[in-house]
Amino acid sequence: MTTPLHGKVAFVTGGTRGIGRAISLALANAGADLAISYFRNREEALKTEKAIQSIGVRCLLLKGHLGAPKQITSMFQTIREEFGTLDILINNAASGVNRSGIELNENHFDWTLNINLKGPWLSIKEAVPLMKQGGSIINVTSLGSQRVLPNYTSIGISKAGLETLTRYMAIELAPRGINVNAISPGYVNTDALHHFPNEGQMIRDAKASTPNKRVLTGEDIGKVVLFLASNDASMIRGQVIVVDGGMSLIK
Repeated sequence: MTTPLHGKVAFVTGGTRGIGRAISLALANAGADLAISYFRNREEALKTEKAIQSIGVRCLLLKGHLGAPKQITSMFQTIREEFGTLDILINNAASGVNRSGIELNENHFDWTLNINLKGPWLSIKEAVPLMKQGGSIINVTSLGSQRVLPNYTSIGISKAGLETLTRYMAIELAPRGINVNAISPGYVNTDALHHFPNEGQMIRDAKASTPNKRVLTGEDIGKVVLFLASNDASMIRGQVIVVDGGMSLIK
């Protein structure tokens, strides 16, 4: 097994389940030491921590709410104390209220944007002082940033903001030698889909609309993360890489 990220330290927010777990395992298999955060599900977090440790790399498990600035600061302080540095930040953690724009209330809107947009911005601010030349920041966004999806208003708006943040930070951090990009997955078959009332229809549509008739997996996203975190992607900056199997081209 090759370990191109040996000696590197990565932090994956929401890195214990779904896409985040797949990204964490991909980074660990490439040799990186990991910090991973979770918010509520400690049982799943402990399972992921054990899986990462079994690969033979270090794993720092952090509990924190991305909508709470003081908790974000606390997590990065722990990373500083445990590792002293950070090479890769994956802003993956996300939440939201699956309702139409008219049905949302102010608390729904604030909750979603605080976690999905303000949280990544604050995480970048905390990460940069820990990063050296060659650092990489990857934001996980969504096709709902550009397309109108059912019951996705607040999430789509937050992800559109995250893509704009990606472009601004890519330019601002380039002189520091830090690369910033985003990945926009299509429908990925994870537990997150269970929160959508039209989950079954979403999966059927994804299969029917993807040229190779396969729904994306978290592992598909993890492979793209590894590329964007490598030196081979040093001239890809401020871009949103769509990983949807071609679905958005024909639907």
